[in-house]
Amino acid sequence: MEFNKPVSNPLLVGAIELMKAEDTQRHRGMFVNEMLRAEFLAPVLITPAPEPDTNGKLVIGKGSNVQFPTLAVRDGRQLLMAFTDKMEFEKWRPGEEKYSFALTFDDYVSMLLRKDKQGNSSPAIGVVINPFGCNLIVHKDMIANMVLTKMRTDS
Repeated sequence: MEFNKPVSNPLLVGAIELMKAEDTQRHRGMFVNEMLRAEFLAPVLITPAPEPDTNGKLVIGKGSNVQFPTLAVRDGRQLLMAFTDKMEFEKWRPGEEKYSFALTFDDYVSMLLRKDKQGNSSPAIGVVINPFGCNLIVHKDMIANMVLTKMRTDS
């Protein structure tokens, strides 16, 4: 997980376009393979805001509050956001100062499926890829199935 890292996923974007044009098992497989390899820009809200160090690089201060905002769907359920590149990320809160972390599929899995000290898992029902573009929702149950499949192929 890297702060404000540039990310680009042309193969994932292509796989999404193929799947949306023709929803076949092959195209879904291409999408899943690219999603497993991708890094996404995940928006974060940081309080207090990061400050530049002596080299001008933004640094998150010790003790800062870092939150991953969610996007609400019509019925009020929440989705984590994942952007494939800077152009898609800029569509979220245009004109505002914003920050991101580069997250992998496994990072999203940890956020969605891990339980806190009280035994509660994330209230998010999944991840939305490019919510202001292709708006592709990947539900928590599909992500859990992808994890199981990945574990079987890795062993």
